[in-house]
Amino acid sequence: MPHPQPHRVLRRIGHLLVVLGLVGCTLSTGASQPKQASTAALFAPGEVIALVPDRRAAARVRQRGAAAGFTLLEEVPLAALNLHMLRFSYAAPYEGPSAIAALEAADAVVTAGINHAYRVAALPGKSQFDYADALIQWPEGGCRGAVPIGLLDTDLDPQRFAAAETAIVAKSFVRGNDAPPTHGSDVAAVLLNPERLPGARLFSAAVVEGSGRQSGMAGVDSLIEGLDWLAGQGVKVVNISLSGPYNKLLDRSLKTAAQQGMVLVAAVGNDGPEAAPQFPAALDEVIAVTAVDGNREVYRKAVQGAHVDIAAPGVDIAIPNAKSLHFVTGTSIAAPFVTARIASDPQLAGQPVAVIRQVLSQTAEDLGPEGRDDIYGHGLLRAPSVCRK
Repeated sequence: MPHPQPHRVLRRIGHLLVVLGLVGCTLSTGASQPKQASTAALFAPGEVIALVPDRRAAARVRQRGAAAGFTLLEEVPLAALNLHMLRFSYAAPYEGPSAIAALEAADAVVTAGINHAYRVAALPGKSQFDYADALIQWPEGGCRGAVPIGLLDTDLDPQRFAAAETAIVAKSFVRGNDAPPTHGSDVAAVLLNPERLPGARLFSAAVVEGSGRQSGMAGVDSLIEGLDWLAGQGVKVVNISLSGPYNKLLDRSLKTAAQQGMVLVAAVGNDGPEAAPQFPAALDEVIAVTAVDGNREVYRKAVQGAHVDIAAPGVDIAIPNAKSLHFVTGTSIAAPFVTARIASDPQLAGQPVAVIRQVLSQTAEDLGPEGRDDIYGHGLLRAPSVCRK
């Protein structure tokens, strides 16, 4: 069954009242699901989303959904993922669980779920120096970007990258106004730093709303559409510095992308060490990244657990902004260091996630308790010893 693997969410699996997640098959409402954070937010209350494999299934679900009292708001073909997404609204007597159950009962190929919200995982920070590249021993002069990189985040500020020696293609998938471009630009600045990854090619999918349904949040529908676009562009490695609850729609989409050879890297989130696992980082198909400071101490707000794979600099990271620097803290700033590491190695990018985990673990600097642990994962990221210049 395509649930998140038990070892990825150790001791944090529980029964949910609402069925929220699955990849590739249909679950009954009594199935075991990952434990949810109590603050899990809905991106669009009163909406339910269905994923189906083809147009014929979409037509069946449209018809049967209408007969059951659902209103079709949108249908989006996801050509690169070989899926169709249908967004419905519902009203009484339906509630979230019963709406999901009704749509999944309409056809055996349906994966239905709530449109959860995913927030950016960074906080303002202060510092006096830039330590990150020295900490992970990134080669002087940087490593050339070997494969196209994808970004699911806010929009980018074009003025911040006007002089960059890189190719950026951007597209928005929000349904209202784009959120301010600060967070996505900060993450992209880590990826595209000419001293770190010169010559990188970046495809930026803006998925975070600035107004409308949930300002400052990304909906599952936008995330899935952005992922489909990235897959269609031939992107090999995708950075996701967003975190939220488990969602079967996102799970199915990410599993499909991983099966097609896409490498997925995500921040573990900033809800604290006692928080439930955050997604998509806690999915087995995703490399989960936590943050450490210049003393190799874990970021105090980083989520911990059996799903943590690797640690990278993420506290008081110096980010260039026009002619000055500002400093950002959060697991979302740690994730792009790992994405850059993978994207710098053409032999690593495109490998199955198990192979990538093995390579990262073999080269990491062990931190905390000996061996892999729930705080630092396999330890501190180490940059490639040899790379393309």
